[in-house]
Amino acid sequence: VENMAGGGGLRTRNYLYNIAKPNGLTIAEIIRGTGLQHAIKEPAARFKADEFNWLGNLTTAQAICIGAIDRVGNSLEEAIKRSKKTQLRDGESSSASTGAAIGKLLRKFTGMDTRLVVGYRGGAKIDLALQKGEIDLRCGFVWSSAKTRKKHWFKRLGSKKPFATVLVQVAMTRHKELSDVPTLIELAPNESWRAVAEMITLTYRNAYPMLAPPGVPKPLVKTLRDAFWATVNDPQYLADARKIGYLEDEPLKGEVVQNLINKIIATPEASKKRMAKLMGYRKSKKSKK
Repeated sequence: VENMAGGGGLRTRNYLYNIAKPNGLTIAEIIRGTGLQHAIKEPAARFKADEFNWLGNLTTAQAICIGAIDRVGNSLEEAIKRSKKTQLRDGESSSASTGAAIGKLLRKFTGMDTRLVVGYRGGAKIDLALQKGEIDLRCGFVWSSAKTRKKHWFKRLGSKKPFATVLVQVAMTRHKELSDVPTLIELAPNESWRAVAEMITLTYRNAYPMLAPPGVPKPLVKTLRDAFWATVNDPQYLADARKIGYLEDEPLKGEVVQNLINKIIATPEASKKRMAKLMGYRKSKKSKK
């Protein structure tokens, strides 16, 4: 087992696509974003996401934007109103992160006055900044993680002294525990922007996938997919997952992941360009034909 850090999984993707032998002996488990990087033509992405052999996805992620109650209020509507008086600070790791993209879309869709504060190394640092008052909100926080790590922050999870509230959720449909919280897709002003919101939503759905290089023989791909599915449904695996707080795992089969990737790549070109701009990637004039 090798931990190949770098670029939020980008180094691993490039290695798997261009260097790894397609013999089934090299597979990877990476964080979300492969299909999105392909779709928006990220300059450093040297792969085609739909050519990987997707083995499965360990768990999906229901992302949320949260805010400190004393600064944003108790709802999205209240946060928008408060932002007109005092600009709200959105804390993220970088301006090109998926969390930052969600925050930018929230600002675009609702008119909430926010500005990015970047440079935080990881979610724990962002959480601490929120508590210290350096920032007022954060996006891209995963709801299942919030329930495990920050249950005491939320009134809806039983806290008697809640600190934060959920402003928006990133999901195709509303989570049963967040039925009063709008989805990012619902807030989109038109079909083109809706497609952008769907891109980021599908990216979070394919949160922690496993994949093999292009060119692996189909019978071997089937064997790897079957092994993955048997593992995530093994009683001991499930028991161990629950012990460490993963109570709502929703694994996906390799074929389902492949379809999610294809959907992201098939997003209309105008929406892809909008997402690329949000992520900070713009084509140079020389590249235009």
